[in-house]
Amino acid sequence: MSISTLIPRHVFGLKGDVKDNIQYIDESTIIYPAGHNTVMYNIEQRTQKFIPGTVDTEGITALALSASRKFVAVAEKAEKAVITIYDLHTLKRRKVLSTSDCGSKEYVSMAFSPDGKVLAAQGGAPEWNLVLWIWEKSKVASMVKSTNQQGSAVHQCAFNPQDTSVVSVVGNLIFKAFRAADTNLKPLPAMLGKREPQNYICHAWLPDDRERIVVGSDQGELLLVEGGEVKASLPSPADGVSVETILPYSKGFVVGGDNGLLSIYEKTEDKEYYKKS
Repeated sequence: MSISTLIPRHVFGLKGDVKDNIQYIDESTIIYPAGHNTVMYNIEQRTQKFIPGTVDTEGITALALSASRKFVAVAEKAEKAVITIYDLHTLKRRKVLSTSDCGSKEYVSMAFSPDGKVLAAQGGAPEWNLVLWIWEKSKVASMVKSTNQQGSAVHQCAFNPQDTSVVSVVGNLIFKAFRAADTNLKPLPAMLGKREPQNYICHAWLPDDRERIVVGSDQGELLLVEGGEVKASLPSPADGVSVETILPYSKGFVVGGDNGLLSIYEKTEDKEYYKKS
């Protein structure tokens, strides 16, 4: 008796608790997690391709897309947190990254360096270790505990697009930056000075040569930071509405918040600050 094999044709839904869970591969194709699959969906042809989850893992926790749009990193929860790098042209597995030094069963956020050579992976509880991988060699380049003395949650990591040796993290009462030097991640001066920290959910480096960052909190606060100093508190998308994601573009940045709220911020005439459109 022959055994039939089920082949998925279409997967409905979206796994909403995954960090950076929707990415554009090109103008017509998006990638996102649904169930224990990573789905590539062509929005014009309405077709899907699938990258199935790793056997014996507990679900996808984070995604990251390389700047070249050639590779995607998929983090999955397991007894020893695992990251798999896939080639998006062939959908074949390129590398599997795992280390017991992560100190957690999961990674909560990931980011490729602008040149695509390094992958930053923020581990979860209880250790909250930030791990830098030279992923093509499956090698840990450096690692640091990125949380605070209270062991608060870290939500997101990101690379400075102008200086790939600098990686930043935000979290509950946390906003830090580190510089990679040899095998160490050295902390940079306090990013907020003496300002009382909040629960920062997300942040984004703006694509200019001034190394400016926009940071969003769970209370709707938006801060413009430059050179480790808060330059401005920008108009909130909506008071009390959590800022969940910030996406830069040529004229400024887009903010996504709770309840499907979207706000666009554009540079002012003097290009010093940003106004809500």
